[in-house]
Amino acid sequence: MTNPYGGGYPAYEPGSNPYDSPSYGTRPSYDGLSIAAFVCSLTCCAAPIGIGLGIAGIVRTREGRRSGRWAAVSGLVLGVLVVVLGIGFVVFAAVMGSRTVWEDEARVGQCIDLDFLDDPIKASCSEPHAGEVIWAGRFDADQAGAFTTVSRAAFCLALPLDPAYRSAIESGEYDVRVETDAFDEDDPDSGDAFFCYIDRGDGEKITGRIRDAGEQVGA
Repeated sequence: MTNPYGGGYPAYEPGSNPYDSPSYGTRPSYDGLSIAAFVCSLTCCAAPIGIGLGIAGIVRTREGRRSGRWAAVSGLVLGVLVVVLGIGFVVFAAVMGSRTVWEDEARVGQCIDLDFLDDPIKASCSEPHAGEVIWAGRFDADQAGAFTTVSRAAFCLALPLDPAYRSAIESGEYDVRVETDAFDEDDPDSGDAFFCYIDRGDGEKITGRIRDAGEQVGA
């Protein structure tokens, strides 16, 4: 049967679906070196590796070829920061270690100051200082036993001190302190190193060496 109005029906063309998602290009994959740089930079030992990986990650992620540039940059920055802080800590520890008065190295007449942790450090006797070592040695069995039963002043007075130091303690102007390398500083064992030192009870600095002052101590 022919169409009396002439012409055929137009071909069907489906309309566009408004709910179809637009098509995007393929998303760049994450760069493994960049992620590794960020992780390494968070640890002190691997921070130098993190710096190298961070530089490599920045190169690999330029122009959007790979994702993760933030991790590469963060790894580089944090790695540099951790390395700088680590070097600063090592230098600080070395300086403090060289100035510390160790129990097995202390000597009678040595002048000392106290650091921010109240640990004795070396000082010049020609400059005002906090204290002076009056005895250095190692505990024997009797001394280790007596240490827990008497005051620090009584313990050090029982040692064969220089007369100037004995006079300083007896004057009441000085406090007596003991440093020891014992695991338990309040309960040392025989053989543990120790030294006694005195500082002014009023907190003032000491000028000169007490032992050199001799009879003038406490006068």
